[in-house]
Amino acid sequence: MKKIYLAIALFVGLNVSMAQTKSSGTVFLNSLMTLKIDKNATTSIVTLTLTGPSDKWFGIGFNASGAMTNGTDCLYYTSSLVDSKITGQSTPTTDTANEWTTSSNTVVGTTRTLVLTRNFVGGTGDYTFVYNDNSLNVIWAIGSSSTLEQHASGASRGSTSLGFALGVEDFASLDKITIAPNPSNGVFTISKNNQTTISKVTIFDINGKVVKVVDSELNFDTTTVDLSKFSKGVYFMEIANETDKVVRKILLE
Repeated sequence: MKKIYLAIALFVGLNVSMAQTKSSGTVFLNSLMTLKIDKNATTSIVTLTLTGPSDKWFGIGFNASGAMTNGTDCLYYTSSLVDSKITGQSTPTTDTANEWTTSSNTVVGTTRTLVLTRNFVGGTGDYTFVYNDNSLNVIWAIGSSSTLEQHASGASRGSTSLGFALGVEDFASLDKITIAPNPSNGVFTISKNNQTTISKVTIFDINGKVVKVVDSELNFDTTTVDLSKFSKGVYFMEIANETDKVVRKILLE
């Protein structure tokens, strides 16, 4: 009887934990940009994962369907992250305070990945994220260089609607994988659960050059990547499947 009660308690706890987060999943805005938004009801924190070209500026706006909707809360990245608002057809106005915290900012090859966090309720004029909202319209734009332009060309901007669902799919998320030991003397082990799929592992050096690709025998719960023949230092391991990817920093000692 105790085992039955324990199983019920674990099941209830599992469902409560899943219900704490709603996610948009990774959405491809165009061939150069992806966006993922996670809303955590327990912490009232939103986590935004945004990828874009490392040699161009790129940005998004919240709760808008028009490319230059006046007053839209937005953020963009040039040489740094800027929290701002759209004001007509001119360059967005920088907010007095940047409400976003940069958890990570990594460049692999020609792709920059930003992981940003913010409270549901931001500063004056900032969009307020609501956990119970199951959709959100966003706008996006990419420049022709890293220097901010007044507005992007028609082919480099657009809008899309995000849908949010409970984080049941988190069990299959690449965020759940582990890499150990790290640091390592050269042999790293990738561990995952049986609900997570991996299609390719790519290793980049500190300059963004691909030094190793593993694209076979990745369906086991553990996969070994041997870098013992490479020079000591910092590398980046990109783990990908058909719908998602994650980049982890690894150290070869």
